[in-house]
Amino acid sequence: MENHLTTSVRKGAFPMFRHLTLFSIFVLFLCYLPAAFGNETLSPVARQAKSIVEAARAYVEAHSDDMEAVQKALTTDPRFRDDSKGLYIFMHAYDPDKQEAICCGQGIRPDLLGRNMWKLRTPNGRLLFHEFFDLLEKQGQGWIEYKWLHPIRKKVQSKQSYM
Repeated sequence: MENHLTTSVRKGAFPMFRHLTLFSIFVLFLCYLPAAFGNETLSPVARQAKSIVEAARAYVEAHSDDMEAVQKALTTDPRFRDDSKGLYIFMHAYDPDKQEAICCGQGIRPDLLGRNMWKLRTPNGRLLFHEFFDLLEKQGQGWIEYKWLHPIRKKVQSKQSYM
């Protein structure tokens, strides 16, 4: 099972994203989180993933005027990834009025930068980025489980995402 965690930043937190409703930072990892749906304690990998997300959030806040540096850091800086566990960051900027979920940071697939993921569907047809946005708007945080094509193995696998 694959998982990722995210943290959200309020509107206006980054000068370049002032018009956006929500900005999220995710970390993807490739192991099951037994604490994903309500247990009080997180697994060691989940704690590490959360730490990576917080480090990435601080880095993005400090370097929001240089997204090229942010992208380089996401792909190379060990603070933002753990290849042995399949951990890496990806970020999206949301504007539902414009139907946008623009990829603005990607630790493993930089070819996705600038792409609008708003209408991207899971293999079973779910509009995933709509669900991410809805969850963050309604609850501010939480988990979503879904099927996703692994970017390296090219196999559909279960994932859990924490926002």
